[in-house]
Amino acid sequence: MKIMNKIMAGLLLAGASAMPVMAADFPEKPVTMIVAYSPGGGNDTVARLMAQHIEPYLGTRMVVENQAGAGGQVGFTRLARAKNDGYTIGLLSAPSIFMIELLREGVAFSQDDFQPIANIQSDPILLTVNADSDLTDFAALKAEIESKPGSVNIAGDGPQSNVHLQAAAFEKTLGLDINFVSYAGSGPSATALLGNEVRAALLTTSSALQFVNAGKVRALGVFSPERHPSLPDVPTISELTGENMPGVGTAIRGVVSPAGVDADRVAHLSGAFEQLLQDEAFIAAADNAGIVLTYMGAEEFAGLLDETMADTRQFITLME
Repeated sequence: MKIMNKIMAGLLLAGASAMPVMAADFPEKPVTMIVAYSPGGGNDTVARLMAQHIEPYLGTRMVVENQAGAGGQVGFTRLARAKNDGYTIGLLSAPSIFMIELLREGVAFSQDDFQPIANIQSDPILLTVNADSDLTDFAALKAEIESKPGSVNIAGDGPQSNVHLQAAAFEKTLGLDINFVSYAGSGPSATALLGNEVRAALLTTSSALQFVNAGKVRALGVFSPERHPSLPDVPTISELTGENMPGVGTAIRGVVSPAGVDADRVAHLSGAFEQLLQDEAFIAAADNAGIVLTYMGAEEFAGLLDETMADTRQFITLME
C-alpha cells in the first residue's frame, strides 16, 4: 500500500479547484458519519478531523456519531441498516469489520451491505515499550520472549481485533509465544504500558504518536512494508528480523454508505472526499496527527477491501 501524504500535496496544483458534481437536491441537510468505536481512538480521530474540513466540498456539515459496542459490530450493523439515501455514511475499519463477520455467528451484515465511497487512511501497528523500560531495542524484547515463552505480557486492543490479528501473525512468522493481554482500545493499552502493567504494547500509530513524541513511549518497530513518515528512524519489523512480516493488522479506514445509494449521490460523496484529501489545511493537520493518508476512489477502494478480506481469512485461524 503506497503512502500518499507527500503525493497529495502535489495534487493541490491539479484539479483542486474542480468541485464534485452535485447530485440534484443533494445534500439538503447534514450528513451523519457513524463511527463504530468510542471517542478518542484512531477511527474517531480521523473522522472528526475530516468533519472539521469537509464542509466546503460536501456542501453541508458532516456530523460524527459514535456508536460503540461489541468491537464495532453495533455501529456497523446500524450503518448497514441505515436508509440508503446518502445522508448516513460511516467510517469502515478493515480488517476489523471482516473479523467480526468471520469469527461471530448471527452477524447482521456482510461486505456486500456496504457501498465503498473512498479510502482515507492506512494506520499500521507499532511495537512499543515504556520509555523507561530496560528493553531498549527489538532484539532485547525478542530475547526475553524467547527465554520466557508464553509469559511476556504484550497489551493490545482486543480480543478479536486487528491488533490481535497482528499479534498472531507476529508469533507465527517469528516462531514466538507471547501472552497477548486484551484491552478495550489503543488508549487503555497505552495506559497499561505507561503504568508498567505490561512489558510491551501493540498500538496503532495514530494513537501512539503523541506518546512517542512526548518521550513517554519508545517505538521498537512498525508492522508495515515501509517506515512510517512520522517516525522515519523507527525500522520496520521486517527490517529488524529479515523476515517478510505481514502487516495484517494495519487499520484501513475508509468511507462507506449502506448499499444501494443512488449513483449520483455516491459520486458526489466520493468527489467530496477526493477534494478533502487535496486540501492543504487537512493534509497538514493529518500529518501533524500522524495520520497516513492513502486516498482511493470508490472502485479502487472496493478492490482493496476484497484483498483485505482474503488476507484476513488467511491469518484469522492463527488467533486463539
